Amino acid sequence: MTAIRRTMTLIGTTLAVVLGSALTASAAFSDAASVSSTLSTYTVAPPTGLTLDDSCTTTTTTVKHTVYRNPGTGATTTTAYSSTTTTAPSSSNVQGTTTTTEPGPRPNETTTTTVTKNTDLRVTLSWTGSTSRGVNGYVVSAQLGDGSITPVMSTGAATTTVTQTQDADVLGYQPKLLVSTQTTYRWTADSARTRVLTC
Repeated sequence: MTAIRRTMTLIGTTLAVVLGSALTASAAFSDAASVSSTLSTYTVAPPTGLTLDDSCTTTTTTVKHTVYRNPGTGATTTTAYSSTTTTAPSSSNVQGTTTTTEPGPRPNETTTTTVTKNTDLRVTLSWTGSTSRGVNGYVVSAQLGDGSITPVMSTGAATTTVTQTQDADVLGYQPKLLVSTQTTYRWTADSARTRVLTC
């Protein structure tokens, strides 16, 4: 009877240990399953309110060169030379050089007039800066007519207005401008595109 009691006691103790471990593991798993994790998303804000001011200026350079030709020897001598430059607003991209030669103004003289026209495009772009944290600058880019995007210039975080002047031949690429937010954590965001640049 004593042996039977010892056996039952041992079985009871073993069951208590096993069941206790199982209940502990079950409780631990239940606790772990009840913990939820929330993943938050963060979006970098692009620049807004882009304002574009573009205009063209044509520079005209006129050079006059008068040469005297000796009728006896055929030797030539410059008797007059002048060069004048003027600028004027332009509604189109005017480029090119024309040359004309006329007799005079004195006998045995000829005057050659060369007129060169070159048009420059001046662009000023302003925007409202990004409201995101960690902004460390902006990149101004041109989206060309074929859809490709070419960076034009970079600015610091405090700069929200840029101006650039270049040859108006770029208008042939039908460029639009955009500004991209740059951050210290390398996330970026593009603004809306401007209209196509014109004179």
